[in-house]
Amino acid sequence: MIFMRKAIFLLLLILCWFCYSCSTDFDINAEKKDITIVYGLLDQTQSVQYVKITKAFLGEGNAIEMAADPALSSYGNDLEVTITQISNGNEVNLFTLEKTTVSDKDSGMFYYPAQDVYKFTPGTPLAPADSFRLKIKNIYTGNVVTGATNLIHDFVIVKPSYNPDYPQLGFVSPTMAYNTLDAEWRSGKNGRIYEPWFRFHYKEVNLTTHDTTDKFVDWHLATVKSEKLTGGEPLITTYNSEDFYRNVAAKVPVDNNVVRLIGMIDFVISAGGDELSIYIDLNKPSSSIIQERPLYTNIGNGLGIFSSRYTKQLSYNLTSFSKDKLIHGEHTSQLGFQ
Repeated sequence: MIFMRKAIFLLLLILCWFCYSCSTDFDINAEKKDITIVYGLLDQTQSVQYVKITKAFLGEGNAIEMAADPALSSYGNDLEVTITQISNGNEVNLFTLEKTTVSDKDSGMFYYPAQDVYKFTPGTPLAPADSFRLKIKNIYTGNVVTGATNLIHDFVIVKPSYNPDYPQLGFVSPTMAYNTLDAEWRSGKNGRIYEPWFRFHYKEVNLTTHDTTDKFVDWHLATVKSEKLTGGEPLITTYNSEDFYRNVAAKVPVDNNVVRLIGMIDFVISAGGDELSIYIDLNKPSSSIIQERPLYTNIGNGLGIFSSRYTKQLSYNLTSFSKDKLIHGEHTSQLGFQ
C-alpha cells in the first residue's frame, strides 16, 4: 500500500538523522551499538501481518554502499519477535513472528529486491477492539525492543454512493461533460489520516500472441485528516472527473499491437493511525530554512513506528457514458480501449 512505501522511505530519514545530526565530538568508529529500526502497520483487513526490522550501522567507508549490503542491515536469525493481543486487559493471544524474505521491494538506499521481514498469520481477523504489544528480543545480546498499537475500526463510505445490486460509477454526465465530484466518508475510531484513491482495472490483449494480461492504473486523491479519533466524523475531498482520464492517458502507453478491455473500478481508502500520521508529518521534506526537526518514534529502546492502518474498498462498473469517454475521448482515444 502507499502508506507502506511512504513510511519505508521515511525510515531512511531516521537513519540519516541518526548518522548525521549528532554533536561534533561524535566518534564514527566508537564501540558498536545495537540500534533497532522497526516499521510495522497492523491491518485487520489483511490475512498476513508484516513487520520490518532492521538495524542502524556504523563503519568506515561509503554509507550508501554499506546500506546496500544485507549483512550490515539484517539481524539474520538473532531475533525472537512476538505480538501479544490484549482484550479487556487480558492477554488472549501470543503470535510468534516468522522471518521471511520478500522479493519485490523497489530500488532504494537499502538492499533490494529481496529483504527480510517478519510475519504472522492470525487465522481469524484481528479484533479491532483489542490492543497489540510488540516485543523484539535479541537472543544473543538480551536487548529488548517494544511497541504497542490499537487498531482502526471500520467506517462508512458515503460517496461515491454504492448499490450492491447495481454498483455503478460515472465520471461524465449523459451529455459527456466532466464533473466536479465529492468523495465522502465517516472516520473510523482510532483513524487519523485517510488516503483515498481509484484503481481502474483493465485487460490487455496482445494481437500477435493473443496473451491476456490483467493490469490496473491508480489515481490518488488528496489526503484528509480527522480532527478526532472517536470515529463518525464527516470527511470529504473534491476531485475533477477529467483528471481520471488524464491520469489514464499519462500512465497507459500507446500500443497499436494491443487492445484493452475495460474492467471494474475500485474506490479505496487507506486509513492510518495517529502515530503514523505524526510520523509522516515530522519526516516530510521541509520548505523552511530550518531543516532539523524533532525525531518521532513510538518504539521503546529503538527507533521507528508501530501503528495501524485499515483498508476499505468498494468496486463499481463504469457507466456506459464513462466507458464511451475512455474509448472515444480526447485524452484516451489512442489507447485501444473497448
